[in-house]
Amino acid sequence: MRLDRPIVLFILASALVFLFTGAIYAAGATGGFVFDDWGNLPALGAQGPISNSASFLRYITAGTADPTGRPLSLLSFLIDGHDWPTAPLPFKRTNILLHLFNGALLAALLWRLGDAMGIHRPRRAFAAWFGSATWLLHPLFVSTTLYVVQREAMLTGTFMLLGMHAWLSTRRQACNGSGGIASIACTLFAFTILAFLSKANGILLPFLVCITEACLPTVEQHADRYRRRLFIACAPWVAAVVLGLAWYAVHGIENASAEFRGWTIGQRLMTEPTVLWIYLGQLFLFVPVTGSVFHDQYTAATDWLHPWWTLPAAMSMVVMIMLAWRCRRRYAAPALAVLFFVVGHLVESTSLPLELYFEHRNYVPAFLLFWPIGLALGAVGRRNLIAAASILVLAGAGSITWSLTRLWSAPVLQAITWANQAPDSARAQAYAAQMDAAGGHTQRAIDRLAPRIHDFQAEPQVMLTMLSLKCSNATIRPEDVDRARYSLEHTPRDPGKLLLNWVTASLQETRLRPCQGLDHAALASILDAASTNPRINALPGRQQDIEHARGALALADGNATVARMHFDKALTLDPRPEPALEQAAMLGQAGAPHLAVGHLDYYDTLPQPQPRGISAGMAWIHDKVLAHQHYWEKEFSHLRSVLVHDEKRHNE
Repeated sequence: MRLDRPIVLFILASALVFLFTGAIYAAGATGGFVFDDWGNLPALGAQGPISNSASFLRYITAGTADPTGRPLSLLSFLIDGHDWPTAPLPFKRTNILLHLFNGALLAALLWRLGDAMGIHRPRRAFAAWFGSATWLLHPLFVSTTLYVVQREAMLTGTFMLLGMHAWLSTRRQACNGSGGIASIACTLFAFTILAFLSKANGILLPFLVCITEACLPTVEQHADRYRRRLFIACAPWVAAVVLGLAWYAVHGIENASAEFRGWTIGQRLMTEPTVLWIYLGQLFLFVPVTGSVFHDQYTAATDWLHPWWTLPAAMSMVVMIMLAWRCRRRYAAPALAVLFFVVGHLVESTSLPLELYFEHRNYVPAFLLFWPIGLALGAVGRRNLIAAASILVLAGAGSITWSLTRLWSAPVLQAITWANQAPDSARAQAYAAQMDAAGGHTQRAIDRLAPRIHDFQAEPQVMLTMLSLKCSNATIRPEDVDRARYSLEHTPRDPGKLLLNWVTASLQETRLRPCQGLDHAALASILDAASTNPRINALPGRQQDIEHARGALALADGNATVARMHFDKALTLDPRPEPALEQAAMLGQAGAPHLAVGHLDYYDTLPQPQPRGISAGMAWIHDKVLAHQHYWEKEFSHLRSVLVHDEKRHNE
């Protein structure tokens, strides 16, 4: 490629944007881990440091998200740490570099798409620069880049961009009759697998290529034949994606019920068009961007008329898609941007039972969204004026992004800001209170939650947080415990591991510093309240958590026999090796090794769950790895030998 003036300016301008973006994101690199980071990254040290091939295989196959477990994303975390706990800075630094790399790939992709559409070089260069720079600097992606665990979304974008480049590299040859469709298909599907192994929405790459191809002009001699063959090659993959999403829409899966999420798949499908319009409003900066990771304030539509905008949002989305498809020849770039955005949301914004809203879902769908604006601006004759205006727009977007990145280095201020921006988010309010308390401002944290108690009376996260705060401030009253019980009795959705984690933490706190009003009897009554909630009671995992917590309470009371009874019941509900080992270790540490051995013996008598089949994906491979390493046998044998030794020493 000849380095003429438009290309040189394009490269220099892009390099300046990369430096500017890197400097902006550096302001947020010193923050800590947040939210889902704590649920995913501890796998780095869950079974000890990752220091040999055996621990590496256990780690890389241990992912539970998606059928694949996202092993390439897990692999990428090893760049920054091999154990847990670990420092967050290396993880954030890698995320920033990956975002910049994706920006470079996107700039090159937009240049090449402009070439495929026959756009002359100066306009093509300006559009590629403007489209990639706007995407790179956009404030909506701050929470994707600085939220460590969202490297999964970023890495998927990397492989999808590389796949698009690989497709374009062979497309011209195939259109001219000198390349085979088989090589294109193999290359495309190879990058699809890499993207899919990073996150499930990577499976959309062939779909996105087909959409892009459908919008490109066919000026080459063999273009029509190539296009037909490409569509035929991709058709099975695209059909599998569409049919799979349709299956989820009809049948759902376990965590798609109202007990888990508080809404059904049908209600989610009605809600997502509205969410897509919110995304578009944020992407074009008509709707404020918060950069928060808490979005539980978004509620599902109950039907097409409640809320009233549900049906208009869905109908207008359908009209926009139909217009884009109809105009894809005459207005190729804007039509492609719209169709790419919609198709890019097919996995995460349709029938899979994910949270209703998350900003990171726009990382890939927004790749082409600003490119048509750049093309339109590039067609205006007054280039210096347009360039100056574009720089001002990017500077404005960059300033918003900078204000958000700075928050990521100030955790307390960040939490308070998120809570103020989302007053209806129980997670945001509880998190802000917890961060206030961690900073030594316990009373301020209490004052934050107190006025909203009635608004969040069915939110255990708020009520249990309030109990912890008042415990540390020695101001617990009987009505505070009553509110916590009420929240667990009436919460409309699965509280997850919140209850078990809170009881465990409370026991540790009260062991160090007794808390008047939150004794063991109060904790037991809170567990009893949770067990009366039919939604919680319908979930075996939560029943097991309650019995495990009751066992921990009994141990804290010095009654190891009752503790073992509850631990046995927990295993009966869900016989798995991890809790069996943990519970036996707890009994042993409490001075009852004979009961611990008996607990392990009881586990051996329970019917073991059926081995997971190949349909379980990475979970099946993980089980095979553990079986090959005789991992659980070794763990049980080691713990049993320690307990037997302790029992002998106790009897001497």
